[in-house]
Amino acid sequence: MKKLLTLLMFNLMLAFSYAQTPVRLVMHHHLGTNDFALGTAASNNLGNAFNLSALKYYVTKFTIVHNGGQLMTVPDDVVALVTVNGASTTIELGSFSVTNIEGIRFHIGVHTPVNHEDPSLLPSNNPLAPQSPSMHWGWASGYRFILLEGMAGASLNQGLELHGLGDANYFETIVLAQSVNENGGESIHIDADYEKGLKDINVSGGLVVHGELAEAADLIANFRDHVYSATLGASIGETTTEGGMSIYPNPSHGSFTVAFAGVEGKLVINDVSGKMVHTEEILFGTTTKSLSLPEEGIYFVTLHTSQGTSTQQLVIK
Repeated sequence: MKKLLTLLMFNLMLAFSYAQTPVRLVMHHHLGTNDFALGTAASNNLGNAFNLSALKYYVTKFTIVHNGGQLMTVPDDVVALVTVNGASTTIELGSFSVTNIEGIRFHIGVHTPVNHEDPSLLPSNNPLAPQSPSMHWGWASGYRFILLEGMAGASLNQGLELHGLGDANYFETIVLAQSVNENGGESIHIDADYEKGLKDINVSGGLVVHGELAEAADLIANFRDHVYSATLGASIGETTTEGGMSIYPNPSHGSFTVAFAGVEGKLVINDVSGKMVHTEEILFGTTTKSLSLPEEGIYFVTLHTSQGTSTQQLVIK
């Protein structure tokens, strides 16, 4: 009986260690401080007025960031065509053995070689199948990564069409956001502000650009660099403080300071691939450590103490 109980306990522990948790990405759509709605008047950072009658884009090749910068790759067949016509979009990523989700990485557009395959061969319910309006530019150029259409100009009477595509514009973005447990799984909530999609793009007289260059490429780059941010969890500001540890400035241009509040333990810094780039022991009474990282990117700074573990995100730019 004792052996049987031991075996049962072992099997339960094994099952728990391989437990699969459903993970989803929830995008909350905005135009500046307002919820997104088609036909709503908005303006970009140049003060150019516009409204949108259609906004669609592909999101592919997801990676879940968890447990201090570890990466969990989502299968490539998880493809989303985000049709922005309401408050939010939910993308089911699948079930994974992950805890402490810290962020999400994804690409805008469709990856090669899928980008150049025949969409007519796909079942109609596949996001990559023919769409209306069309999201495919032809076999040579592939899919439209982003389709943005509407009106612009002071009187909103000038045509606005930006269709961005091209393998060279297949960009990855990362959003650092702690997941929340809801609806039987983990949800990663992020905001998408589409005013920032037109950042520094002059649409004062209307604009029609289709292709891989100029403003069409700028649109995709803006999605990568400016559109997305965390909805829930700690945002990254000039100073972040948590668990007896503060980091400033954050973002940094290379040099930064980690301040401690009467703790001792081990300080570990990992990059987004999970590679450890720095580690050292922190003695009780240490107040600050001045550090630097030469490479631009996103890092995870973890302080291990007898009271627990605290991780913060650091941006070097």
